[in-house]
Amino acid sequence: MNAHSKRLLFFFGTLLLVLSGCARTRADEAGEPSVTQGLSFRDSILVGDTELNPGDPYLKVSQDGEVFVSWSQNNPQAEGHNTRDLFVSAVKAGGQELGEPRRANDRPISSHGGENLAKFTIGLDGSLTAIMPLVGSELHTGDLMTSYAEKGEPFSSTNVARLNDDNAVANHGFTDIATSPDGRIFASWVDGRNELDQSELFMAVSEDGGKTFSKNYQIGEEACNCCRPNIVFLDGGRTIALSHRFVDPDNVRNHVMVRSVDGGNTFSDPIPISDDGWVSHGCPHAGISIAADQQEVIHAVWWTGGRTKQEAGIYYARSEDGGQSFAPRQLIAEARDDIVMHTHITVDQSDTLYAAWVNLEDNQPKIFLAYRPTGETEWSPIQQVNDDPDWYAFYPMLSTDEENLYLTWMERKGEGMRIKLRTTLLAGM
Repeated sequence: MNAHSKRLLFFFGTLLLVLSGCARTRADEAGEPSVTQGLSFRDSILVGDTELNPGDPYLKVSQDGEVFVSWSQNNPQAEGHNTRDLFVSAVKAGGQELGEPRRANDRPISSHGGENLAKFTIGLDGSLTAIMPLVGSELHTGDLMTSYAEKGEPFSSTNVARLNDDNAVANHGFTDIATSPDGRIFASWVDGRNELDQSELFMAVSEDGGKTFSKNYQIGEEACNCCRPNIVFLDGGRTIALSHRFVDPDNVRNHVMVRSVDGGNTFSDPIPISDDGWVSHGCPHAGISIAADQQEVIHAVWWTGGRTKQEAGIYYARSEDGGQSFAPRQLIAEARDDIVMHTHITVDQSDTLYAAWVNLEDNQPKIFLAYRPTGETEWSPIQQVNDDPDWYAFYPMLSTDEENLYLTWMERKGEGMRIKLRTTLLAGM
């Protein structure tokens, strides 16, 4: 069994946290979902070379509405199983076709994806900048690499650079990368170079659209070692809000937000998103997902094991003051408290929210989705989206253009992996 498949088995087979059992939950805001019917998804398509175990899909949409998907897959010429390549492709025909894939790396990237997957962002000029973890001497101890491509052009080895500016054999990973409305590109990641009890959040900024990045600087402390950060921009990029999972001395792992009101130069102390009180002595590999709508309201969705089995679930919260405070959380779905679930949220141009997550049904991980139209307080009925009961489904990812919702995820059966992509018209269309 290769390293990538072992990682997935670890997450969803042997990654049983301290407590066990099924959870029955109660939301902080009570109420049963009552919004309209489910979405009608088109047939799914496969992403990547199915002979090379593609995994770790990621979606992004450009300023002009062009959608791209990235993924990693095995390198057939390389020896060993810890070697992957990263590809990016345009999504065409409403999600029914993919353009020519572009390889983004010029050296092996880590096979330990999941929360530590490679990502990319799209510049205001349509260029692509990818960020990816390289193969390290130990788990998650490699360097981070960035790779740049002009609009429509291939990635070039002359535009590849190491992002972390230290020489430490340390954790550099669990990244986010995003393009500000003013064109600057911000990269953030979890970093262990200072050998503290907990990792720190570091950031670097590109002023030239992703070709080069600034000196690294620390923006947050006591970050969970293996949970991804997320970046959103407000006020035209003058305000930057970044979420991450915080770890206190008692191993309580709540989600928090740090904010910059000076374009990323300095960041605030952590602001609680929700006091879930979940204690874990192991690294959960389950970060929060956030998105900002047209009114600059920040929306967040996440999984927590809760203080008790009865609190475990998929939750939602919102901030109407730019991340300075959050309303009480709202339950979207009940979940097990002993098995980690992954979530993602996006918002369309009419401010309808879409949330996707992994949950267990008949002890099998599947992909579920719900949406919430603008102005509503309840979510739609939950619908299952993965379409093959013979495969286990993981790691959902969402994006939208002007007409369509895009949802991708990875699947596993035995030692095989693959990626599915499904689309539907946006709610209300």
